[in-house]
Amino acid sequence: MSDKFMKKRLIKIFTPIFLIGIILFLITNNFICTPSGLAPEFKNIKETEILKFNFDSLWVSIVALAENKNDFEIDIENLAFSIIHQNDTLGYAERKEKWRLKSLETGNVQFNAVLGTKKILEIISSDEDSLHLKLIGSADANLGLITLPVDVDLSFIIAIKEQIAKSIKQDTESNKIITIISAGLKSKSFGESIVEIDFKINNPYGIEFTVINYPSKISINGIEAGTGNIDDVIMVNSKGNESKGKIRYTLSNSKTFASLFGSLFSRKLEYETEGQLLIDIMGFNIEFPYSMKGVLVKI
Repeated sequence: MSDKFMKKRLIKIFTPIFLIGIILFLITNNFICTPSGLAPEFKNIKETEILKFNFDSLWVSIVALAENKNDFEIDIENLAFSIIHQNDTLGYAERKEKWRLKSLETGNVQFNAVLGTKKILEIISSDEDSLHLKLIGSADANLGLITLPVDVDLSFIIAIKEQIAKSIKQDTESNKIITIISAGLKSKSFGESIVEIDFKINNPYGIEFTVINYPSKISINGIEAGTGNIDDVIMVNSKGNESKGKIRYTLSNSKTFASLFGSLFSRKLEYETEGQLLIDIMGFNIEFPYSMKGVLVKI
């Protein structure tokens, strides 16, 4: 067999393989290097929520919107991001677990971030109610045969005052902050009576805060009976030691008090307060509806 014949035969065999290799290289390179390729696209940050906070860290849940333009499913994993504010890194976010994005779908992917409380306090001390941040990092798009990197660079806002207020309101309603010690009718007459509610304040955050006031009304056995407020501003230190406070209500309506007087000897006196609790924390004045319930001591 001549050398010329062998060369022709080898060219005939390897030319298709060579061409297929070039085509595969071009296709893969195109998909990797262009946004319109196989890799999904992170569109924006859809939602943020402060889960909890203390003197050291602030934990945030972040939901991003991602789009898959392909006719097949993609697994997204190994999300790793930095949270940036004006070139300063406030914290990091990650998600190791796989998350499947269906074909031709735009879906939500959730992950958690941890931010430094001290740096946040420095930022919001300039009278900012919101944090304007950037999410910068990457994720892996697993296509089965190959895994493609996905670069992420998104701007988003955390409404820090609103979210801190929501978190404190939830903690207050679940009795993590205010605990009632006692409640009693301190003096009785047909002209006027005083109800005193003693309570203690716990600090689950490790950040100093102040209870400024609680203008409120009190109802006894379902009848509105008077109004009151805390005795004084209550400073709560950062170490979590219990701080005590007192609320005084004046029952000035003689007709209302007369209707309650008979129940002293017949059944218990159930009370409920309704008002607006005002707390100063992290430089924010946070106000929200708050209610206390219980039974008055018969004196």
